[in-house]
Amino acid sequence: MDLGIYMLIQTQAIFIFTLNKIKKLVMGFTANHFETQTSQINNLQFPNQLTVIEIEILLSMIKRTTFLGEDIEPLYNLVNKLQNQYTEQAK
Repeated sequence: MDLGIYMLIQTQAIFIFTLNKIKKLVMGFTANHFETQTSQINNLQFPNQLTVIEIEILLSMIKRTTFLGEDIEPLYNLVNKLQNQYTEQAK
C-alpha cells in the first residue's frame, strides 16, 4: 500500500477516534456527569489495543471454529497472546 494512502487512513482513524471521545465528553457534561472509567482512560492511551470484551469475542469465535492442521501453530501463538493480554487487562 502506498505510504501516503496509509498515512491518510491512519490520520482519518485518529481523527474519528478523537471526535468520538470529544462527543462522549460533551454528552457527559450535558447530562451533568462526567464518566471516568478505567477502560476509557486505557483506550485514550492505546487506541489500537483490544478491550477485554473484544478479546472475549475473538476467543469465543476461535473456540467455535474448525481450523486446518497447517493453521494450528500460528493460531496457538495468536491465542496465547490474546490470553496474556486478556489476563493483564482483567486484573
